This record gives sequence, C-alpha cells and structure tokens, in this order.
Amino acid sequence: MSRARLRRYFRHGLFPQLIVFEAVARLGSVTRAAEELHLAQPTVSMQLKKLSSALDLTLLQPDGRGVRLTPAGEALQAACAEVVHMFASIDERLEPFRGKAADTLRFAAEPEARPVAARLVADFCARHPGVQASVRIAERAELLQRLAADADDVYVFKGRERA
Repeated sequence: MSRARLRRYFRHGLFPQLIVFEAVARLGSVTRAAEELHLAQPTVSMQLKKLSSALDLTLLQPDGRGVRLTPAGEALQAACAEVVHMFASIDERLEPFRGKAADTLRFAAEPEARPVAARLVADFCARHPGVQASVRIAERAELLQRLAADADDVYVFKGRERA
C-alpha cells in the first residue's frame, strides 16, 4: 500500500470510527451501538458518515428500524474483527511489562506512638485489603528528616517536643 493511501487512515481518526462501525455492524442498529459505546446517537451517525467518506464507500443501508451491511460493509466488518483481535494480542503481549506495583501506605511513628500507629494501620488494612501498609518506628529527629524528604505517607508523633 502506498504511503499516500495509508495516510488516509491516520488523517481521519479511523480507529474510533472503526470501533463505532464494528458495534453498529454487530448490533445492526445505530441506537443500540450508541448505547453500548455510551455515545449520543448523532455522534455515532456522524462517525459512520466520516468513515464512509474517508473510505469513499457505502458501508451501511437503512433496513427498517436498523441497518444492513453492504458488501463493502461486510468486508470491513471482517477486517474490524481482525483489528480487534490484533489489539487484544498486543495488549496481551504488553501485560507482563505493566507489572502494576501493589499500593503501599507508609506510616512512620515515634516509639511512644507505636500503639496508636499499630491501631491506625490495622484499621486501615481492614478497610483497604488490597493495600499493603508498612510502619517505620524511629526517633523524632529521624522522623523529621524523613518528613522533610517526603519519605512516608503518614507520620505519628506522641506529642510536642519541649524546648
């Protein structure tokens, strides 16, 4: 395929239009496709019109309250299935690289505030089972350094330091 012909597909925002077309072709209805895609019906109609114009083909014909695919529309529907499968394959290949790190909440507390910190951590973990929590117990001077470095999420101090 020539670069000039290939540019047609990028210039017109073809991928969203193909997603809209695929839904309309599968469901046989602009209204049902709009509902499934959470789009307004006129938006779906506009995307279909832009796709038809970009490809310079008639893809759909009215059929009662629904639509029917033209031969070109049938060919495009088959191609859409391949595109959807290709993107699913790409997503599957990339999944191991996402390696979402577990959410962690970092507490830091003075030794005197250990019971309060332990209760806070236990309550938090009970309410948010998917989040891991860690507690660092250290003297006030170290905690103040960690606070300045933004090393933890929550700091628990026992009381005011007297001058």
